[in-house]
Amino acid sequence: MESIFNEGVAHQKAGRLEEAEACYRQVIAWNPVWVLGNLGVILRITGRLDEAEAVLRESLAIDPTHAQTRHTLGMTLLQLGKYAEGWALYEARHELLYRPTAPLTEWRGESLRGKRILVVAEQGLGDQILFSRFIPLVAQQAAEVRLAVARPLVGLLSQLPAEVFNPPNLNGETADVWASMGSVPRWLGAGPDDAPAPTLTAPPAARREGVGLMLQGGDRNPNPHRVPNPVIARAIRGLRTFAPLEPEVTGAKGFADTAALIAGLERVVSVDTSVAHLAGSLGAPCLVLMSRPAVDWYANWKDDRTPWYPSMRFIRQRAPGDWAGVIADLAKALQEPAGASGAELNHS
Repeated sequence: MESIFNEGVAHQKAGRLEEAEACYRQVIAWNPVWVLGNLGVILRITGRLDEAEAVLRESLAIDPTHAQTRHTLGMTLLQLGKYAEGWALYEARHELLYRPTAPLTEWRGESLRGKRILVVAEQGLGDQILFSRFIPLVAQQAAEVRLAVARPLVGLLSQLPAEVFNPPNLNGETADVWASMGSVPRWLGAGPDDAPAPTLTAPPAARREGVGLMLQGGDRNPNPHRVPNPVIARAIRGLRTFAPLEPEVTGAKGFADTAALIAGLERVVSVDTSVAHLAGSLGAPCLVLMSRPAVDWYANWKDDRTPWYPSMRFIRQRAPGDWAGVIADLAKALQEPAGASGAELNHS
């Protein structure tokens, strides 16, 4: 049975998810914690969220300490809108990924009245943009908020009610407490309805015209959200004239510059990367090209929208690798009015 399990792992790593699932279902009794955990991952990223929840809970009933399974169940519950338990289990990411630290007492939801809090960013640029929406809620409670983020985001996020900076280290910090950015919504007991987008603003443009395009995902993600080859990229670019949003083309020095560019566009077309999060946080109409399997928890599978970004619409692959379907659906979407989502761009 171990050989069948290993075969399933090999299929899963190669993206052959149907074959991997078939292998795992044959050997559940061999090592249910490992097998159910892996099966739960496949069920989640292929959109079978209710089934994923049941399988992952079965695995955790056997071994409640398994970090990967807790993390996967946490993301599944966030996709299902079960935020309280989802945020708690999402903390398992710190056992799997880099965990920010600070030489201060960690905040765990206690009263912030009269206190100074340091919030430390984590994960990728898109994650930092998404979680930035909760900073105003923290500022309503605390005497002072300091927000340590990645350098390209300092200018953009300086509009938040916080002192935003990019420190070389946190050794000299003198705040009363600190929190990891992705843990803030847990301790606030918050979801997308408590801190709705659009959160950020951009200077108003004289007029809005054209469509921005971003086809390059970040290198941080082990499965980069990028169009896989130049042929497909050319096919997408051939649909109409686009304004490129890659900073090496636009000369943007940071996300504040890119936000100003987006403010002058009718809409944005992007792979699932930080520019998509930026457009969503600005309230700009954005068509997001989603590959299968999809790993991001903020994008549910119930429809082509997300409660985290009302101005965002997903154009999903119908099957893994089906970029032809994405191109066809994008061509249709580009014929619709840019404001079909009812979104209004936030201006400073």
